[in-house]
Amino acid sequence: MFLKVGLISFFAAVMFAVVVVMVVAAGGEKAETTVAAKPVAEPEPTVSESSVPVEIVRPEPKKKAPKSVKPAPKPEPQPKPEPQPKPEPQPEPVPVEPLPVADDWPEPKISEVAETEKPRRYRLPPGAIMGLTIRDMDLYNAPVFSSNGQEALDSGVAHVPQTSLPWSRGQQRNVYLAGHRLGYEGTGSRMIFYRLGELARGDEVTLKDRDGKSYKYRVIESFVAKPNDSWVMGEVRDRDLLTLQTCTPIPTFEKRLIVRAERI
Repeated sequence: MFLKVGLISFFAAVMFAVVVVMVVAAGGEKAETTVAAKPVAEPEPTVSESSVPVEIVRPEPKKKAPKSVKPAPKPEPQPKPEPQPKPEPQPEPVPVEPLPVADDWPEPKISEVAETEKPRRYRLPPGAIMGLTIRDMDLYNAPVFSSNGQEALDSGVAHVPQTSLPWSRGQQRNVYLAGHRLGYEGTGSRMIFYRLGELARGDEVTLKDRDGKSYKYRVIESFVAKPNDSWVMGEVRDRDLLTLQTCTPIPTFEKRLIVRAERI
């Protein structure tokens, strides 16, 4: 009995071993079949680093941060310019004919020149509107006639009627007087302005009307003008002037000596 059991066990073991061998063999064939069916991937070609061009990338330079710029100060608002007043119209020049001048006056005698260096005093005759006094010329109360004619020039000093008088109204005046440098012998105007060129800046001139009221002036300038320079008779804005004229030079008298004084 024990022998039968042992034989049965032996055959069972053998059978098991055969089954195992068959299973293993069948698994090996299947594995080979599977491996053979799968395609083998070809290896990728290796690329040498030396055969590939290398692009050298340089680092960008660092940009410097811009310096902080202070904003320009805003200009201060400028005040609007005040409108300029329109210039006032200038007085028109006085249309005056040149004063008459003779060319046959006799040359002054030595005694006559000496007389001009002594005080010469006058009385106002009828028709004279005022008297002219210039102490630095030793001339006192010389008669002034409101006319620029030959008669006025022969009688004393001529006031050009188109010009101002000391008492004229207005913001500016120019009292224009003329006298002979020589004149005719025996007349009241003989050499009355012979020494006019001696007046200097600062010398005083006085006009006195027939009522005794005085108007004082101080010399500010002297110059030579042409006979037709009538602008010297015009008024100057905001100036109260007295202008004295005589002929120059001796004996040709082709020009005019002008002495200007301003009211004080």
